[in-house]
Amino acid sequence: MAHDPIPTGYARALLEMAQTENATSRVEEDLFRLRELLKTNPALLEFLKDPTIQRDGKRQALSELFQGRVHALTLNLLLTLADTDRADRVLAVIESFSDLARAARQSVTGEVTTAAPLDDATLQRLAAELSRVTGKNVQLLQKTDPALLGGVVIQVGEQIIDNSLRRKLHQMQQQLAG
Repeated sequence: MAHDPIPTGYARALLEMAQTENATSRVEEDLFRLRELLKTNPALLEFLKDPTIQRDGKRQALSELFQGRVHALTLNLLLTLADTDRADRVLAVIESFSDLARAARQSVTGEVTTAAPLDDATLQRLAAELSRVTGKNVQLLQKTDPALLGGVVIQVGEQIIDNSLRRKLHQMQQQLAG
């Protein structure tokens, strides 16, 4: 399948505007959360893609959902994709933006998942330690998953560190069963 240049074009334009407004980190965080929202709420993605819904209806719904909750550039991207009937490419635009932003700052984005949210100081210390270990500037995006019970799961690039209580309990269960 040929590479689709449309998501990259939108992502590049969004990155340039975000850099101009010194909002790259905020927009990247918004897009990370949007990606997670779309993954957990496929009906929202279907709504965005639905060609039978009037553009004005989509604009109004998107504005009501996201106005004041995301950076204006993030909302503008969603509105533009909806207006041009390209909302089916929103996930590809998010991935392209993430890749371009990471390359622009010569760093890697990692995900830290915990049972409860981490405070900013802890998140910064964890990012600093991961940066030291990997030799790259690591920016962490935070997710919570109560199913972990405790501990932390960190993914940086292809590397995953699972130090969750859920995994430890699973290991104990395996040892007791075997």
